[in-house]
Amino acid sequence: MRRVCVLGLIVLLLFGCGAVEPELTETEVIEMVEDLDSNSFGNAKVIAIKYERNRYVVEWENEGNCEWGIDYVDGVTGEVEMAETTIC
Repeated sequence: MRRVCVLGLIVLLLFGCGAVEPELTETEVIEMVEDLDSNSFGNAKVIAIKYERNRYVVEWENEGNCEWGIDYVDGVTGEVEMAETTIC
């Protein structure tokens, strides 16, 4: 009985912790981040994007004010979290 419970728990963990398919496309996320991080000094440009742990990790730069950063965008809700921003 104990082995069955342990096996069942392992199966649940393996299938329950899978990645969720994003509802947002990379193009939509790039557009969101570029709009969010652009300002009166210049336009932001996405230089790298990847999808991991149910969110997009987006690296961007704004050459107009020597600014760059990393934003996390939830792949389902589109909620944006600024992880890092630096101005030279």
